Amino acid sequence: MSAVLKNSPPATASVTILIPVYGAAERLGVCLRSLAEHAPSDCRIFVLDDCTPGDSIAECCRRNEMKNLTYVRSDTNRGFVATCNWGWSQVAPTHQDILLLNSDTEVTPGFLEEMLRVLYLSERHGVVTPRSNSATIYSIPLRAPEIEPHTSYQIWQQIKSDLPDYTLMPTAVGFCMLIKAEILQRFGLFDEIYSPGYNEENDFICRINRYGFSAVAANHAFVYHYESSSFGPQRFSLELRHREILLERYPEYERTVSGYLEMELDPVERFSILRTQHRKTILYDLIHLPAIHAGTSEFALNLLRDLHPLLKDDYDVFIGLGGEGRFFLTELSGYRLFEDRATSNTVFDLVFKPAQIFTWADFRRLHKLAPRVTFALLDVIALRCNYLSCPEAKTIYTHAMALADQVFTISNFSHTDVNDFFQRDFPAQAIHLGTNYGLDSAEFMQGEYVLLMGNKYAHKAVKDALKHLLDVGPLAVLGGMDEPEDLPAHVRWLSSGGLTRRRIRELVARASLVVYPSHYEGFGLPIVDALALGKRVIAIDTEVNRELAEALNNPNLLLIESLQMLTAATNASLEGPANSDAPRPASVRTWKEVAADYAVAFHELLAKEPDTKKLRGRQEVIRILDSARHI
Repeated sequence: MSAVLKNSPPATASVTILIPVYGAAERLGVCLRSLAEHAPSDCRIFVLDDCTPGDSIAECCRRNEMKNLTYVRSDTNRGFVATCNWGWSQVAPTHQDILLLNSDTEVTPGFLEEMLRVLYLSERHGVVTPRSNSATIYSIPLRAPEIEPHTSYQIWQQIKSDLPDYTLMPTAVGFCMLIKAEILQRFGLFDEIYSPGYNEENDFICRINRYGFSAVAANHAFVYHYESSSFGPQRFSLELRHREILLERYPEYERTVSGYLEMELDPVERFSILRTQHRKTILYDLIHLPAIHAGTSEFALNLLRDLHPLLKDDYDVFIGLGGEGRFFLTELSGYRLFEDRATSNTVFDLVFKPAQIFTWADFRRLHKLAPRVTFALLDVIALRCNYLSCPEAKTIYTHAMALADQVFTISNFSHTDVNDFFQRDFPAQAIHLGTNYGLDSAEFMQGEYVLLMGNKYAHKAVKDALKHLLDVGPLAVLGGMDEPEDLPAHVRWLSSGGLTRRRIRELVARASLVVYPSHYEGFGLPIVDALALGKRVIAIDTEVNRELAEALNNPNLLLIESLQMLTAATNASLEGPANSDAPRPASVRTWKEVAADYAVAFHELLAKEPDTKKLRGRQEVIRILDSARHI
């Protein structure tokens, strides 16, 4: 059996260029000069003068010395649609591919050769349109009418090597359309019900598409379009009336265009607006924060406080806020806030989420917001504990880790733990957390009680530890809302989520001993906070706590193998001397030092071009998710 060969493109001599024109001779002159410079000399060019008053169009053509240019004048004013049909059926040579080219265009080097090559890459390619500065969904950047034409061309030159040869499109744009002769012979050209113009090319594409032929974008060809307002005051009524005709005939049109923009638009194009000269932007995303004070918010807000000054001189930094995150609005005074909305087209150069990506909605939103996606992995307790997990959690974590441009972990343990859980080697940068406790000497207070710290979650083991501390007094317990019954008078129960960060800081400062019985932590920030104040700390002997003990080398940290040892360890610690009068240990990092590590990483990431492979990888995941919604 012989191999089936793809159609090879014919010579450019097979192409006839038709330029419908009515008035605007100066614009036509620009178009013709660009054709003289960049169009192949073996293709024929016809200027179709739609009965323009006077001889300005004819004179413009006479001044052009192209031997392959022919001026043809219509006896009557036909309108754009009918002029195109007249030019194809009555003026152009038969059996030729036709390039319909608006007179308010300017072609660039190699445009026609590339369009012709793409047209014949497949038998099913019926119409090709190039990229442009102003051509609706073919525009680069998309939805950026304020961009100057030359800036659009420069952006296209930067990204074209990252774009495929062609992209299947839902329609074509009439400012520049190369149509196969075979298509014209089978289906004709425009339906003159759309005269004098608007939606004729959409109708044409929908018509041939029902027979399996496609409109495609020649991504490596560019033609300027200096669009002007056509048809004067009747423009709006024409658009409205002709759109009604189109949608009645082809109800799939609207769905196909919106589907392309939502699911098929190449992310390289989506973020091409960021190729303009601009001050780079960072979104510090806090939309995930629950309306409580917890370790997650403590990390996010402390890091922000010292990271923002390190970034604001070089970048515009915005704080993403929404939902429950507005609980912290008073703490975010003075920052530039951003609330994401479905209709927003705002994009940033980099988005950072100081927490895990827990949901597909988060995954989608972060990808939509920036070409560089980064986040901090605090821990994988939500995967380790089945009561916290959900069926899709493992898949979300896997794709988030693999497709992020940078993942930070808050300890070496949290990095190895996620790798152990998934049996994969995810790259990540471990940056230990810091503390600002103890920077003020007034915080070094004499102890008044034992402080048992945790929250409502089982792995924090607050109630388990409390059983071994009931004879210790006085005792303050930082736990969940569910207070145990019949607590002794010397035990004070406090709900962790309802206390402000300042109140928690005061509680630690006034403690004589801090007990932190958690069986699982990504880092263990309360341990570092307490040690910074010279407090004695008792914690479970876990991998992450051993990592902290080695990094801090602080004699006030005591690790016990189990809670069965807690009573004896507590009594011994209370009887022995503590280093409470000493200044803040030098080995405890400040949040400013932590922020400096993140700032360096962000600078390095923003100095590089976005990772196209990861960008498209995230897009493909979202495309699959969107497709699954229709199952």
